[in-house]
Amino acid sequence: MSREVKAPKELMYKVILAGDGAVGKTSLIEKFITGKFQKDYKMTLGTNIFAKSLSVEGTSVKLIIWDLAGQPHFKHVRSGFYLGAVGALLVYDVTRKSTLDNLENWRTEMMNNTNDVAAVVVVGNKCDLKNLREVKKSEGEEYAKSLGAPFFETSAKDGDNVEAAFLALAKGIIQNKGV
Repeated sequence: MSREVKAPKELMYKVILAGDGAVGKTSLIEKFITGKFQKDYKMTLGTNIFAKSLSVEGTSVKLIIWDLAGQPHFKHVRSGFYLGAVGALLVYDVTRKSTLDNLENWRTEMMNNTNDVAAVVVVGNKCDLKNLREVKKSEGEEYAKSLGAPFFETSAKDGDNVEAAFLALAKGIIQNKGV
């Protein structure tokens, strides 16, 4: 008598990357998905959607990643893109202090447009640009701590902590939503 073996199910979660324009959201996603870094800046118009599967402590997880346009004039378009999101990377640029200062506005916008968010990770991007740094690592850590969120400094160019940030987000979603 043979028993049917079921393949393990893959969990699927919609996540967003939010933050000011040119903080490197698209570059982080492209590094995570393809391992490549594009030097040339291309402004996101509205949103871009990507997907990647990963294993989180033996559980197969597919992240549907929504890359939200960061420019203020896209605010009216963005509100609908938050619906159904269960996780977020809040991204700032370590070379522009204003982008960290604006993260609370992004968090508020997100919370006003969805109540499903189970996990947030704060990301200070462009840590490879040491000579241009305006934000101390401790400032980013302090903001993340105020949210009870993990914190990573990343470099989309070098790949530093990129996968770790997405993995922490997936783990947080699983822990807070359950499997």
